[in-house]
Amino acid sequence: MPLTPDQQRRKLPSKSRGDDKRHEENERFEKLLDKLEDMTTKGHLKDMAYHFTNKKEVIKVNLLAGVARGVGLTLGTAIFLGIFFLILYNTVSLPVIGDYIAQLLDMIETYRQE
Repeated sequence: MPLTPDQQRRKLPSKSRGDDKRHEENERFEKLLDKLEDMTTKGHLKDMAYHFTNKKEVIKVNLLAGVARGVGLTLGTAIFLGIFFLILYNTVSLPVIGDYIAQLLDMIETYRQE
């Protein structure tokens, strides 16, 4: 919004830089704002803003994300433990580890029988 002639007359002169330099900086700032607007539009940030302002959409997205995390964590843990026990099973024949695991299995068997 441009200044009125009366406002132009009462405007204080710039102390640190001339009006030309300020005008150039304002143009540069406007170009940066236009670039930022293009980036947000291309990045679908408007869609994201819609999803997080609609409460039902937020609940739906978070519920789905929570279920996916839970399933992923469960599957990842199962795979990791399966590989761990497979390696452990193959190392039972080692003398030090094998004796320790054999004692552990004996303790488990005694508690099962009681």
